[in-house]
Amino acid sequence: MGDVRCDWCGAGLPEAAGRGRRYCGSAHRQAAWRARRRWWEAAPARKGVAAAGEVLLLQVSRVVRLPVEPPPPGSPVGWNCAAVARVSDLAGQLVRAAVLADRQAGASWAQIGAGLGISAEAARSRFGRSRSAAAVGRGG
Repeated sequence: MGDVRCDWCGAGLPEAAGRGRRYCGSAHRQAAWRARRRWWEAAPARKGVAAAGEVLLLQVSRVVRLPVEPPPPGSPVGWNCAAVARVSDLAGQLVRAAVLADRQAGASWAQIGAGLGISAEAARSRFGRSRSAAAVGRGG
């Protein structure tokens, strides 16, 4: 019939495993169910990532137009620097939203740290207090 493998660990299933069997055993079936549940529970946090990304893109598009458009009337000196500085703040918010979404989806601090290029301890100390996707989306 072909090479049938466990959807969780990738180990080969015996031919006599039964029709429709997808996992080595109940522990892997339960682990897969928990992972799917965590993914769906993290949906609001993933929406926070999308919202923070949209705000960042809007600001970047404004920065890109800076050399083309004249400054608004009454703009203070240094308005270019202020616009560019806002980009780094928004990028930080986007990273915090992504960390929150990953944590709610079940990622460990080691996995998050590896994705950010820092240690697990550094990731936990920097982002461990981020609790709310709504706060991240509002700039908190």
